[in-house]
Amino acid sequence: MTITSHEKQPLFITETTSTLKDQIQYELTTIEKGKAYGLEIKTLSGIKESFRGKIILKTNSQKKPLIELAVISRLLKDVTIAPQYLYFGIINTNDTIEPKSLQRKVTVRRVRGSGLTIEKIEPSADWISTEIETDKKGENYTIVITLDKDKLPKGKLRESITVNAKYNKTSETVNVIIEARVD
Repeated sequence: MTITSHEKQPLFITETTSTLKDQIQYELTTIEKGKAYGLEIKTLSGIKESFRGKIILKTNSQKKPLIELAVISRLLKDVTIAPQYLYFGIINTNDTIEPKSLQRKVTVRRVRGSGLTIEKIEPSADWISTEIETDKKGENYTIVITLDKDKLPKGKLRESITVNAKYNKTSETVNVIIEARVD
């Protein structure tokens, strides 16, 4: 990142601090004295979740004595599920329902490499059932999610499914949110 002054007065950065001491390291370099600075930001190894914070630069500028830079990091997992959200719409349990309308599919895959296995699928409600279809063993899995019409509670529903997957000796979990309204 480059920080440049467009003012006639020289810009000097007198102090640099961060709210993310355990997650990032950063280095401020002078590109052009009193005019431009470079800021390099790197995440530290061992980060296990996404984070946000800021880097604060104190300057000699009367117009901008503090420059606050937002730092947002989103950790990408090696196992993904898509889509992450399933909406089944409005379900009228008094009407005849086409069984396929109570089914949706999600795909679980490993972003880099192969050797993926699904160890366990945990629906948060007993009216959600799942079945695994293997696209390419160790690479892609399709999970068929079915709602049991006879067990659906009335009202707005928001539930989830947790998929426990493993590759090499690493375990990861991914989640799918399920929503519907049952009349």
